[in-house]
Amino acid sequence: SVASENGSFVHAMGLCTFHSPLVSSTVFLVGRKSSRLPPGPTPIPLLGNIFDIQGDLHQALTRLARVHGPIISIKLGATTAVVASSAACARDVLQKYDHLLAARSVADAARTLGNHERSIIWLPSSSPLWKRLRAVCTNHLFSAHALDAARAVREEKVRGLVGCIRGHAGETVEVGRVVLSGLFNIVSSVLFSEEVGDLSSDRAQGLETLTNDLLMELIKPNMSYLFPVLSVLDLQGRRRRTVEHLRRFFDFFDPIIERRMMAGGERQGDFLDVLLQLHSVDQLSIQTIKSFLLVCDLFIAG
Repeated sequence: SVASENGSFVHAMGLCTFHSPLVSSTVFLVGRKSSRLPPGPTPIPLLGNIFDIQGDLHQALTRLARVHGPIISIKLGATTAVVASSAACARDVLQKYDHLLAARSVADAARTLGNHERSIIWLPSSSPLWKRLRAVCTNHLFSAHALDAARAVREEKVRGLVGCIRGHAGETVEVGRVVLSGLFNIVSSVLFSEEVGDLSSDRAQGLETLTNDLLMELIKPNMSYLFPVLSVLDLQGRRRRTVEHLRRFFDFFDPIIERRMMAGGERQGDFLDVLLQLHSVDQLSIQTIKSFLLVCDLFIAG
């Protein structure tokens, strides 16, 4: 069994913990020690198995799986993690036993401003708010009808992206930056019927920089992950910098939401209309709406 002593898993963001872009294993954190944990390498006092996962994480976990089997437990400082290294094991854990994944391990930096209590990324799947947000996404964002309705907008923005690149023929173009700005414009047009800026504008590039800065704070190695008792000290300043980034993001969304609310009953027929309608009946707070828009932005950047 790979369940913890209290009978449940806590889903961990493996990328956040290990700062690796390619992880071929599914990683979970468990709340406390248990005699039911799977086998794994012998940890050393205080540091655990940190030295066993040096180098590329996916290669280190593969080496450990060859020795200890497809499901192993490792100690990361004071934290115990369970790793499902084979596709079959990961499928069983995430599909067959997905009811055990009712909670998620929240990154220390993600707790800033209470964002983890409103974000669909960090809320447990048993949360009524998480279920409400998931239903909104399913019915109004990812449904066949919603995708068809936004097709013309997507095609228009893609034509603008191609035209921008064509207009710089013979010049050096940072294609990655232009494409990312184009994606931001596609998503912002679908979500709240506004563009974040011209493909080469400072506003679009500023949003890109802000997004990258926030993502880096979430995925960089953090002592608070390995030794939760130290999280209150914020030794590396991750939480402090994340607060600054989140506030700048919320400041970006504030005027967009205010303009829509001041428009009274005028509707744009976009996703923001749906969210504000739920707000009008006290099902979503404005902070939850801004957290959701932030998730969409981070998803595109990711």
